[in-house]
Amino acid sequence: MAQKLTISEIHPAPEKKHINQEWITLHNEGDAAVNTEGCSVTVGKGGPSRPRLITKLKAGLILQPGEKARLITGSASKKSQGVPPEEGDIRNMHLFQKVGYLDRKGLTIRLVRGQLEICKTKYE
Repeated sequence: MAQKLTISEIHPAPEKKHINQEWITLHNEGDAAVNTEGCSVTVGKGGPSRPRLITKLKAGLILQPGEKARLITGSASKKSQGVPPEEGDIRNMHLFQKVGYLDRKGLTIRLVRGQLEICKTKYE
């Protein structure tokens, strides 16, 4: 099967300012480790419109087969952005953004490396 990374969960912030409660979950469903270093998270309306860059995962993370990680929009140290979820079985990685990006349904969220699409999903 090799590498198979999916976006298995989309969790918008319950309140606009609580972006530590906004995340997407990456899930390695393959049988090989996946390194997200250098990947970018983009969001767009789909179709021919150009997607908007949310962040580039400079350090990235390595997801082992079966492992999941939450990409949380906010900063862990900013209490005004709300309380992030407990790690438990899913690792948390904060994106340190100032505003949320899951503001409306119909968006297509992608993880890309250069021009190569790693995975995508639609926020419905």
